[in-house]
Amino acid sequence: MSVVVRRIRKLAKKVPTVAGTSFWTAFSSAYTFGATLMVSMALFGGLGYLVDDWLGTLPTFTIGLAVVGIFLAFRVLIKDITRRRSAIK
Repeated sequence: MSVVVRRIRKLAKKVPTVAGTSFWTAFSSAYTFGATLMVSMALFGGLGYLVDDWLGTLPTFTIGLAVVGIFLAFRVLIKDITRRRSAIK
């Protein structure tokens, strides 16, 4: 068994559960948000790069659409947090 897996299991035993959530539930939420952020930045940034290449305006649309991707990822995070909070009550 790898060292990382042992450390995560040891950490999971130490972390108390809060309102019915476990360490793995919180880890899953954080991982999902990170993946959503990376995919949305890459997707919108890549689309912006293609538009910039087509129009010859590098890096205007690349930066603008990457910021839109970041905004949408945080919007998904906030919706997920409020949905989970209302499910706990």
